Amino acid sequence: MKNDAPMFGEYVKLVKTGEILKWKSYDPKTQMVEIELETGNISEVHQREIERITPNEEVEFLLKKKKSNS
Repeated sequence: MKNDAPMFGEYVKLVKTGEILKWKSYDPKTQMVEIELETGNISEVHQREIERITPNEEVEFLLKKKKSNS
């Protein structure tokens, strides 16, 4: 897989659950995205199953993540 998905930031949101996850790589040929689950496992989903997050969502997510790591 390649890491050249210009349409993504560092994080994406799963459409079904609203969960925000870090994406690892993107294959433009198959439109599959590797994402890192909260468990640390890697999963592949189709590009249609994720969406971009807003800057506000990213800030909220990172603040929660920082608090939980403290």
